Order: sequence, then C-alpha cells, then structure tokens
Amino acid sequence: MRKRVSRVEYIILLSICMGVSFGCASDQSAEYAATAQNPSQEERETIGETTAERKEETLVQESDSQEESTEAYFPEDQIRENEERFLEEAEKQGIDRQTADTYLQILTEDNIFQDGAMALTGLQIDDIDGNGQADMLVMVLDAQEKPYYGSGSLWFYMNEDEPYCFSEEDCSYYGWFDVFWDDIDNDENMEIVFSAQGTGCGAVGDSYKAVFKYRNHAIERMKLPTDLVEDYDCGLGISVFQEPQPDSYSAYCDYLKDQIYFQAENSGVWELPDTEISVGGNARGFYNLCVAEYEGKNALQASEYLSAEGGVVQCVGIAKFLIIWEADGTPKVVDWWIETDEGTYS
Repeated sequence: MRKRVSRVEYIILLSICMGVSFGCASDQSAEYAATAQNPSQEERETIGETTAERKEETLVQESDSQEESTEAYFPEDQIRENEERFLEEAEKQGIDRQTADTYLQILTEDNIFQDGAMALTGLQIDDIDGNGQADMLVMVLDAQEKPYYGSGSLWFYMNEDEPYCFSEEDCSYYGWFDVFWDDIDNDENMEIVFSAQGTGCGAVGDSYKAVFKYRNHAIERMKLPTDLVEDYDCGLGISVFQEPQPDSYSAYCDYLKDQIYFQAENSGVWELPDTEISVGGNARGFYNLCVAEYEGKNALQASEYLSAEGGVVQCVGIAKFLIIWEADGTPKVVDWWIETDEGTYS
C-alpha cells in the first residue's frame, strides 16, 4: 500500500514539475517576442546609433565617390575649360572678342593644349616688341597629374615668327608668375624678364628666374650672374656676420669680394659675441627683378633676402644688385648695397 501511495505521489509531483517548466518556457518565449517587437529605451538608442553610423558611413562613401568623379580627368572638359579661361583672361586684358578668337584659333591649330592633356594656367597678350602687333605668352601645365614643378612649358608667340617653347624641370608652371619687358642691356632689342613662383616657404619663398632676348625674329635665353656659378639660381652667395656691437652686422659677397657693414636689430636669441661670427646669409636667390638705371643706361636690379642668428624668420636686410651685360652677353654685377629698416648701406 505504501509503495502504491509513494508511486502516486511521485507521478503527481512529476506532473506538477513538468507543468511549471512548460509555463516558464512559454513565459520566456512570450517575453522574448514582446521584447523583439517592443525593444527597451536603451536598446532603441543602441539600434538608432548603429543605424545612424551606417547611414553616415554610406554618405561618406557616396561623397568620396562623388569627389573622385569630380576630380576625374576628361580631355574634352579640359579643352572647354582652356577655351573659357583664355577668353576670360583676354577680356580682362582688354582684348576684344574677335581678336581673342583669332589668337585662340592659332593655339588650337598648333595644338598647344595637346588635345586636352595640358591645362592653360597663364596668359599675357601685349605688344612686347613695340611694333604695333600683339604678342602672346602662354603657360600650360599637365592637366592630369598637375605637379608643381616641371611637366609644363611657357610659349612665346612673337609676331609671325615660329613660336618658342621654354620648358625647365625646376620651374613651376602653376600660373604664379610675373613678367615684364624692356631693353635692359641697351642693345635696342627687347628682353623679357620672367619669374615663376614656386611652393617653397620661408624667407621669400622660391621662384624661378629667366631672361629672354627677342632678336632677329627669334628668342634666346640670356644668362644671369648666378648661372655662372650654379645650374639653378641660388643667388649670389652672401655670408652675414654678427658684430660685437649691439645691432651691428656685416655682409660679405664672395662674388664681388666685398664686405658691407650695416645696422639691424639683433634677434636676442643669444648674447653678443666677443668677436665677429658668422650667423646667416642669403636665402632663396634673386627676387623682385626690375629695371634700374646705371650710369645713365638701363640695368637689371635684383634683390636678396638676408637672415641672421634668429634664423630665416629674422630678416636683417635686403641686398640689392645692379646687373649689366657685356657685348658678348656675359652678365656682370656692377654695384650692390644693403637696405634695412635703419637705412641704406654701401
């Protein structure tokens, strides 16, 4: 009897346990379903953040794709941009549309833009040689790579002569240039003085200088004094010395074998020396080329930036040079001086 009762009790207890377990499982499933359909505030925030991040990532990818598409190179677009820029620049320089169209047609026939491979970066239209007919200086740069140096050229269109192309790997053709013309060597032929600004910083940056002579219906490049020393214009080597006296310096030009003493403010980075010491020199080469007068005739004036003990940021003075050319074309520095905030020294 006891065994039967015990067995009955066991069966009843087992049934109760199975019912409880089934009920718990059903409650968990319902809770999970409810949670999936109605997430908590924290879960909603997490889901929202994830969705926003994915949207932002998608937008960034789309933006990058659009930017790549914008920067894509298409020769036909470059040809159109060249034509538009040419006409805009010509209008700024006072050239009427009919004349501008005529000159643009000349460049097109000569294929200066190489079927859209080259971008127009500079244009100057003027009567350079003074014969009443407009001449052209045209600067172009590789349209696809767009490097800052080399990979470009400067074209000279003088009258009906064969165009002259100047190309130099140390020159920037990005469009930052200055040009003027005059008979700077007094031989009754016109010289074209060209300076192209580079990307260097500090002091006066860096620029490429070149002088061209137009003679006998042809262009030839003239030499500068620095061309006799270096392949590239690094300027006439000048050593700057700090003197024992306050705000006192001197500059020695090895090319001229001459030394000039001048006054400029000390930087204060160290105490005055007991004796003359070397502290700096010229930086970046010639700049600010212009026409000047020497003994009643034309000459080319060039400047040099001078730094001292404070480094390149300390400009203690500007060295000025007057350059002439001998009959055989040899350049020669005939005079120099130094200008500072304190005055002019020679």
